[in-house]
Amino acid sequence: MPSKRPRKLHFKFKNLLAWLFLYLVLSPFLKNLPFTSLLFQLLFTAVLLSAIYTIQKKNHLSSRGALVLLLPLIALLWLHAFKVLSISPVVINILIALYLGLIVYTFGRYIFTAHRVDSELLAAALCLYFLLGLLWGAILLLLEEMVPGSFAGSGLLQATDFTSRFLNFNYLSFVTLTTLGYGDITPRTPGAMAFCQVEAILGQFFTAVLVARLVGIQVAQELGGGHTRFRDDND
Repeated sequence: MPSKRPRKLHFKFKNLLAWLFLYLVLSPFLKNLPFTSLLFQLLFTAVLLSAIYTIQKKNHLSSRGALVLLLPLIALLWLHAFKVLSISPVVINILIALYLGLIVYTFGRYIFTAHRVDSELLAAALCLYFLLGLLWGAILLLLEEMVPGSFAGSGLLQATDFTSRFLNFNYLSFVTLTTLGYGDITPRTPGAMAFCQVEAILGQFFTAVLVARLVGIQVAQELGGGHTRFRDDND
């Protein structure tokens, strides 16, 4: 009796996509609620944990590296939220940028080496785009923390605590990534302008390459036709 082939492990991107969507939509509305910082940390921690869950069985090396960064990051975020320790935002942002950078790299490898378009791959592509925006937001905020005055505008006037500043730079990152650019937060120094310029180019390039990649995979699937279906039925 032939033995069954083991099922391939897949990323669970849909769970992460749900958490990312909740974080991006709900976080701005938490500003006027009691315990804003704690509620924000709950959502953001869920995103961070869900991100590492998607890679834990797919890429052991990346998952170990991400775990090494994630544990101190979550500890520092919650210590800062409960005001147990006075922690420099620079340290927290460096850990966030390193962690998200590793996740973005791992997700990118998965997407651009995939050979089949399915719902998980589409969810992965959306997750990668959202995480790219969060990553660049952490980088821009890190620049502002290290070089105060790099950014200015009405969108930053009331952002005095870490949570508000982080959310505002998330917003700046996404309007730059999509080249929307409302202008309520603007770069003021050559370094800040350079970072925003690179992100805008990266956002357009990523979208073009991603669409081309997905179309190419879909065409290859259709040309494969019956052979692909036969192989899938026997997996």
